[in-house]
This record gives sequence, structure tokens and C-alpha cells, in this order.
Amino acid sequence: MKKSIVWLVLCLTTTVLQAQSEKPNILIIITDQQNAKMMGAAGNKWLKTPNMDKLANKGLRFEKAYVTNPVCSPSRFSLFTGQYPSAINMRHNASKLDVAALQEIIPKAMGNAFTKAGYETFYGGKSHLPGAKKEVKPYGFETFISKDERDELAAESVELLTNRTSDKPFLLALNFINPHDICYEAIRQFPPNNRPPAEVPVPLLEAIAIPDSIGEDDFMAKYVPPLPANFEPTSDEPSAIYDLKELHSFTIDAREHWTEKDWRMHRYAYHRLTERVDVQIGMVLDALEASPFADNTIVVFTSDHGEMSASHRLEHKTVFYEESANVPLVVWYKGMANGQSVDKENIISTGLDLYPTLCDLAGISSPDHLPGLSFAPLLKNKKSDYNSRKYLFMENELGFMIRRDNLKFTLYDKGDEMLIDLEQDPGEMVNLSRNPAFKDRKAKLKALLQKHIEEANQ
Repeated sequence: MKKSIVWLVLCLTTTVLQAQSEKPNILIIITDQQNAKMMGAAGNKWLKTPNMDKLANKGLRFEKAYVTNPVCSPSRFSLFTGQYPSAINMRHNASKLDVAALQEIIPKAMGNAFTKAGYETFYGGKSHLPGAKKEVKPYGFETFISKDERDELAAESVELLTNRTSDKPFLLALNFINPHDICYEAIRQFPPNNRPPAEVPVPLLEAIAIPDSIGEDDFMAKYVPPLPANFEPTSDEPSAIYDLKELHSFTIDAREHWTEKDWRMHRYAYHRLTERVDVQIGMVLDALEASPFADNTIVVFTSDHGEMSASHRLEHKTVFYEESANVPLVVWYKGMANGQSVDKENIISTGLDLYPTLCDLAGISSPDHLPGLSFAPLLKNKKSDYNSRKYLFMENELGFMIRRDNLKFTLYDKGDEMLIDLEQDPGEMVNLSRNPAFKDRKAKLKALLQKHIEEANQ
């Protein structure tokens, strides 16, 4: 009898381990401040990103992927909880949070859901998660593999993938800092009021330097990206944009004082910093490819928000312009039905949709009442099963935005409005909010947005 019980326990244990090992591993790679145009695969000829491109060319790349809020901490909160930042009263990095709401949401965060489903959870690099300071355990990640955000993170990730022997599936979230170092270029030139110049990261100083081996004129002509086509501010631009002067004075100082050469050099440095993080990502992807997990790992690549990179004479993020809000999103796994393709049609909210999608792919339950949509059917080439997103909402410290199809309407807290037709005006150069031809369509979008704002402020 005892032998039978032991045999049964062993059989059950083996069955559980096999079931767990059949679940896909998940590797999430998140860069910081990389807009959707900053990849060779996206058509940018001014940089070389062979590792991002290799992933994009194998997987499904989404061109219309947007964050919930184009700032670090609010966006990261969404990525790992599937909730709008306004759910915890968060509009910017330093918002006074709704602590009760945060304490209710965090136990349902991605790491906790996957831990309960039998996954080992690992986190590395930049955290910046609200309510957790520099720790990630409240969000369900059991092991912080590295608090470094650069080469050490890549090296320790390689070590984990190379030496791992556990039969349990893993969720590994890697958060690289670059190309975020570009932030310090305007800060060091125009330090905010009552704040000393920031300590400038070495990678930025290296990225901004002109090589000694080439003359400045040749350098500017051959290697420095030109100004973007939408370099000038939008016609009839809302005055609320200038509220950035109070919030981030260096952004408006750069707009008012930088020369065209300054802007081009800023763009040059941004491209070099993106290349730097591509090398680090390549280390991780090579280690995965050489590991036993290569055939059973879902790889996700995205960023927490973009960077204006001289569009509309702005740097940094926060605003709802495409360069700030539109980010890379690539998903790949071996044998996926819709690999080697680009989705130019569907609007994805990375902060809302990624969490339920990963749960769907892993075959685990996601928390009830998440506002996002699983885009797993698109990965499986089952478009008829996908309930496409009709509206996209975004939030920031200046106001709120809604997008339907190609119309994009923003209502700022101070009452300013902005309406863009992205089909006719992809550079967002003309504000149509006063155009009578768009009166009815604007009114419909405004009513829907006001409803979202009311719900966000409840």
C-alpha cells in the first residue's frame, strides 16, 4: 500500500513538472525612451540596430503601439499591472498616489499572476515602479537579478539563461536604461530652477562627441541625421504645451534657444545611445538562442515611452505627439503563425494589452476586469477572433487624449484642444480643432474622452 502511495505521488509530481515545463517561458525586454522610429527595421537609415532588426524580422512588429502615459513610472505601472495610471491617481512620476487603490492593484500585478501559475519570476534593471521604490517583489518578481541597467544587466541575464537548470517555466523582465541617457543633454545645458546641473552619464558624453578622425563639416553631412520633416511647432499649437516650462523648464529652453546644429547633434546622440542598447539586447538574444529554452520562449520587445528627438522643436517625452507616445512592439516565438510580418492596422495599448496577451499565450488566468485586450489572435493569425480596439486613451500631466482610426483628439486640463488627422497629416503639423469640417467628429471624440476623464477621476 505504501509503495502504491509513493508511486502515485511520484507520478503526480512528474506530471506537474511536465505540465509546467510545457508552459512557455517569457522574456520581456524593455528599453527606456525609444520611439517607434528608432530601429533599422522601421526604416531608419541613420542607425544600425541588427539585434532589434533580427527579432523584428522573425516576429510580428506592430507599427501602432502606444503607451498609456508617455512618462517612465506611469507607463511601467501599466505594463506590469494592465491598468491605467489614473487608477492610482498617477499623472506623472511624482504624483501623490491613491495608496488604497495601489494596494488593491499590486497583488494582481503580472509577476504575482505568473508566480501563482507556477512560474519563476525574475526582474532586472530599472524598476521605477510606483509603491515599490527600488524593489519589485510586491509586483510578484521573486528575484532581482541585477539593479544595473546597462552591461551588467546584459551579462547577468546571459548567465541566468546559460546556467539555468530548473524545470519550472520563467518570466524574465529586463529593463535597460538606454537610450534614456539622452535626457541629460538638455538638462545639463539648461538646469531647472534651483537645481544644480545633473551628473551626466558617460555614455551620453561619448555619444555626443565628434570623432577626431573626421572634420566637422564632413561629420555633419555624412553621419548626423537631418532635422525631422516636422521640426517646426504645430500650426495653432495649444498653449498648454508651454506649461512644460513650469514642469520641465529645460524642454522649452531647448525649444527657444537651441540652434539647428544643436538639434541635429541631439538626434545624433540619441541614435548612438540606441545602438548601444541594441548591443546589450543582442547579448541576451544570443544567449537565449544558444540555451535549451530557445524553442519554448516568447520574446517581447518594447519601450516605456518615446522621445521627441527634435520633432516640433521638442526633446524629452510627456506630450502626446507620435514621437513621444508611439513605441516599438515586437513579439516572437518559435512556430508562431504570424511571424515575419508587420501589423500596420491594429492600434495596441502596450500598457493595457500586453499583460492579458501574455496570460492568454501562457494559458493562465488574468485578473478580472482588466481594461486591455489580448492581441494573441493576431500572433496566431486568427484575425477573425480579435476584437479590435476602437478607441485608444492616453493620459499625461497636461491632459488626456483619445484616438479613433486616424483622428486624434486631446483635451488639456486648462481647456485647450487639439485635433489631428494622422492620415492626411502624419507629422501632426496642423491643429484641426477649430476647423468646422471636423466639428461633429470632434464632438463625438470629446464626449467619449470626457467620460474617460470622469471615470479616471472617480
